[in-house]
Amino acid sequence: MSSPRALCGLALACGLILGSGLAGSPQARAADPGSLSDVADCAIRNLPPAAHAHAKVVARSGKGKEHAFEVEYWSRTAPEGTRQIVIVDPNAPKDAVSAYLFSDGDSIGEAWAYSAKKGKAVKIESRGPKARLFDTNLSLEDFARFARVVFPGQVRRLADAEIGGRKAYVVETKPAPDSGSAYSRIVTSIDQEWCLILRRESYDAAFAKAAKPRKLYQVAPADVRVDGQYANGSRARQDDAKDGSSTEMQILSLELPAQLDESLFTPDALPRAGH
Repeated sequence: MSSPRALCGLALACGLILGSGLAGSPQARAADPGSLSDVADCAIRNLPPAAHAHAKVVARSGKGKEHAFEVEYWSRTAPEGTRQIVIVDPNAPKDAVSAYLFSDGDSIGEAWAYSAKKGKAVKIESRGPKARLFDTNLSLEDFARFARVVFPGQVRRLADAEIGGRKAYVVETKPAPDSGSAYSRIVTSIDQEWCLILRRESYDAAFAKAAKPRKLYQVAPADVRVDGQYANGSRARQDDAKDGSSTEMQILSLELPAQLDESLFTPDALPRAGH
């Protein structure tokens, strides 16, 4: 069964096609094949085989401290439909992680990290409060969900909505209890023409009794760019209501090659990418 994947694994940098754990998963198909199939087909149409992006990231703490840096990103979709993503901060301090490798795997997925201090890539835990992407409010789970679609859990399509005057599919995901997710519920709104995520609300059972989203990811329709048949968010933002932090990303350049060398997407290649 084919699984739609995100155009760019770094959702805030490249814009999301789909990352809510819906299309292609047995849980999704069993839940409501008719109502979810349109969303799955939409995501597949907006799926390039590879991407390479250069982006600016601005991370702000709830106390107003700001950290700006630039990243490079590569993604690859294997013939069988699995995703691999490398993201690099070439100017990271020697004692900090400068490169990550993400691959599809069980539950949230498999992650590797490289720092000059350690001198090699090591497999890391992709869940928990300390599992964050560089110096941002993006958890590794946030990133993995941006990069992938298939996650264990209950998925259903909600009533369609409008965002910025544009029609959107709305899908609710309730992660499986054993998935290790930090979220009790995720609501994703996907533009019906561009097949791009415009809004994602992530609910935490420990925040506001799950009555309102803890994290909110948004792409303004005015910031969407269409490159051939593929739509991308040139700017995006994620806010965390729990601590007041935010992460904004802006695409500086984007290439959609027919393919990328698969040897780039290995733990052994991370030291070269991270320098």
